[in-house]
Amino acid sequence: MHCDDKRTLHVLKKEIEKSWKLLENSGFTDQQLLEDFNNTITAYFDCKSSSE
Repeated sequence: MHCDDKRTLHVLKKEIEKSWKLLENSGFTDQQLLEDFNNTITAYFDCKSSSE
């Protein structure tokens, strides 16, 4: 795995953690937060699978 891939995965992982906390605070009812969380998860797995 290239260091840029590792850095990207790290940033995406931190974004996932941040999004999760925001979702928890909203009671999982904010549709925009749910969409952002879903998009970040998708980007994380796309990046992870492309770097293997």
